[in-house]
Amino acid sequence: MKQGSWIDLTYPLNAATPVFPGQPGFNYQVHGTIDNPDIPLFYGGFSTMEHCGTHMDAPAHAVASGLTVDQIPLTRLHGPAVIIDLAERCGDNADFDILGEHIEEFEGTHGRIEPGSIALVRTGWGRFWTTDNGYVVVRDDGWHWPGMSGEAAELLMQRGVIGVGLDTVGLDGGHVAMTLAAHRAVLGAGAFILENLDNLEDLPARVEELWALPIKVEGGSGGPTRVLARVSS
Repeated sequence: MKQGSWIDLTYPLNAATPVFPGQPGFNYQVHGTIDNPDIPLFYGGFSTMEHCGTHMDAPAHAVASGLTVDQIPLTRLHGPAVIIDLAERCGDNADFDILGEHIEEFEGTHGRIEPGSIALVRTGWGRFWTTDNGYVVVRDDGWHWPGMSGEAAELLMQRGVIGVGLDTVGLDGGHVAMTLAAHRAVLGAGAFILENLDNLEDLPARVEELWALPIKVEGGSGGPTRVLARVSS
């Protein structure tokens, strides 16, 4: 058995989970309980949109001919990962853009990103997760959260990564969200996107193994995902 520590990069789903502007939140209800001490039982149900909490965008989310979430091969749901830490650069800038030069600077220090890797970017925005109008900023002038530029996403696709993720509600920054430039670059290349990642600060620049296991909804454009990273002890 491989040795190492596993770090959970997944937020728990609850009624306070931030969502993309205008989309419904997570709802959970207890449907029944049995108080008999010999057969205690408790069960409930939940409703959620596919893109809620820590989740995966499958290629079909923004590409008409793309794979749905249940069609992504298991072999493409895990691999080594790189963590590009831009938290200091981002700071409190809700319009921070992850650029191609940031990817190249990472490679100058840590080496070229290998094909088959999963590229994660830490903006530090997770510290606003429970802050009202802080994680997903909605103002009269539009939406605001840090995100990735289209050219940075295209550069990662040139490197042959199988997935891209970050610690914000959307891969494209809020101020350019509906251009879908980064989404189209990643999903159009057949890779997946992970959004709303937690605990990226606990990871080194390179991780031996990362698993991203989405709920397997037939025909789905994505789904809540358990994301786990294994690091050396």
